[in-house]
Amino acid sequence: MKILMQQWAYYPWVGGAEIFTQHLAEYMVAKGHQVDIVTGMLGQPSIEYADWRKEVDVINGVNVYRVKVPGIKYAGVLAGVLRMFARSLKLDSQYDYDFIHSHIYPAMVCGALSKRNKKLLITLQGGDIGEFKESARLIRTLETPSIIWTLRRADLVHCVSTYLAEAAKRLGAGNVAVVPNGVDTSVFRPLDRHQLREKLGYNAKEKIIVSTSRLTPKNGMDYLIKAIKPLGNVKLIIIGEGEQRKSLENLVRSLKMKNRVILLGALPHRELPQYLAIADAFCRPSVNEGFGISFIESMACRIPTIGTAVGGITDIINNGENGMLVPPEDPGTLSKAIQKVIEDGTMAKRIAANGYQTVKEKFTWERVLKDMEDVYQILASDRAAA
Repeated sequence: MKILMQQWAYYPWVGGAEIFTQHLAEYMVAKGHQVDIVTGMLGQPSIEYADWRKEVDVINGVNVYRVKVPGIKYAGVLAGVLRMFARSLKLDSQYDYDFIHSHIYPAMVCGALSKRNKKLLITLQGGDIGEFKESARLIRTLETPSIIWTLRRADLVHCVSTYLAEAAKRLGAGNVAVVPNGVDTSVFRPLDRHQLREKLGYNAKEKIIVSTSRLTPKNGMDYLIKAIKPLGNVKLIIIGEGEQRKSLENLVRSLKMKNRVILLGALPHRELPQYLAIADAFCRPSVNEGFGISFIESMACRIPTIGTAVGGITDIINNGENGMLVPPEDPGTLSKAIQKVIEDGTMAKRIAANGYQTVKEKFTWERVLKDMEDVYQILASDRAAA
């Protein structure tokens, strides 16, 4: 197959959706298919990479075509999408792709523009369909018509959770397939807690809750800090960066918790497992969540995992079996759940072991990528039949 993928950001820019796209592209190339990526050339990338300014690149067999994105808010996005569209048409005239696979907003708009006589697959990962409150209401309102038009143009919409699938259907998506995100179990795996606590400078006996989260209101870090407050000497380590940092720092000061809440900032992705390993529990009390990669990363490390009963988290955690679920925006109930995990060692070990098994059965990249290959085969069969 010849596949044109479109993604607003791609390696060396790294996030959950970008990691998914890279894994899938490299997997399909390894299977003998041609995969070309049209993507944006954004500001300084997430990781060090000497060739990030190259407009044409090859990364692990994947052909990457970058277009320059003006550094102007909103207007830059529009200009970038149009440049991606122009590059996509040029490449398609050269290679005549079997189909187009567009990953999340705004690249999915580019996919709808590029479609013409091609089959179009769109992947949704979360806030890319206006379900979340991470951008201004006016911007979400302006985006919604293009999102609806795009979903209705797609031949198949791939969603990483059943929650997103239902949301996509409400917006007019026809054919929908659910394939979850994945986790690299060679990186996220059980490690020696005592050894790593000594290495990172934490006492072997203290109780530690860890959260990996972008510091944005949807991830509920303010509720987590409030939930930790009544729990004696329990420490909270938050790994991540975002626009909410200042308000969270103010909250920590107002609650007199400076010695108990540590805002570590962003860390390289490969360093996260050692911090998960020192945790008595992982917790992220999301207000909304399209999927929740952080939860399967925690479970892959065999750490008791606590989330909220919202969005795609309910595809991952079965309350009381492989983790714990609490209502969103409820620090009191969250505090009790954290206390239970800390005090009931038998229960904590059981849900951690079951969570680890869940990842092995459902969320390894081997399983996820095979399921995505099956989705591609469906599209290829449909095109042949047409």
